[in-house]
Amino acid sequence: MAEIDEVDKLIAILNRHPEASTRAEAAIRLGDTVDERALEPLIHHMKNDDNNFVRRDCAEALGLLDMYEAVPALIECIKTDDFRYARNEAVESLGKLGVIDAKDALIEFMKTEDWGFGRASAAISLAEIRADDTINLIVEQIKTEDDEFVRRDMLRALKIFKSRESIPLLFDIVENDPSWEVRKLATEILAWLATPETVEVLVKVLKMDNHLFVRQEADNSLQVIARDYKIPWTSAESLLARKNEIIDEN
Repeated sequence: MAEIDEVDKLIAILNRHPEASTRAEAAIRLGDTVDERALEPLIHHMKNDDNNFVRRDCAEALGLLDMYEAVPALIECIKTDDFRYARNEAVESLGKLGVIDAKDALIEFMKTEDWGFGRASAAISLAEIRADDTINLIVEQIKTEDDEFVRRDMLRALKIFKSRESIPLLFDIVENDPSWEVRKLATEILAWLATPETVEVLVKVLKMDNHLFVRQEADNSLQVIARDYKIPWTSAESLLARKNEIIDEN
């Protein structure tokens, strides 16, 4: 726990300093203290400060503070704050807190938020709180996203889950998505979702993808699968020949 005088000083700055940038800095530093006395001042300013960036940094600080009591206020923030960066920090903080109580609010945010990167943050937070029953919702959301970078960031949720429910989507992405970055990440995730068909798809990507980085990722994923299943690695073709030794143990 931080020294008493330091926490009191930071709270006083957050409450009274005329410069918004100074208040915002104090908010982050209060989060770093992990001191329960910071909870109420941070919640108050997240709700009421007239500066967008102070509210944003208070939302981030509440995630750093790591206290369950912040969850209702963070949920309120993602529903009501008109500054998208504040909403996004609140979403990320809910993920860091890892509280399943936030699931319904995060699902709603993922479906309705206007900003694509905010929707992606909600998907990642759902993975971080281990809301396993939302995997199919995230898969369906990814299918609707036009922005390649939003699709890429949403895939990071599937990387956290590492669920076989996502395999059909990942196969479709590695073969058809126009973005090499999206295909590369999907190829990486497939290393943890080994099946005989996964090997077939990855070998196809290795041979046919038009981007070097995607092909390199496919080669790496195949080597990871060979290692995990104790199949000596000599080439992609040799692993393909032994694909039936890859048995789903889940």
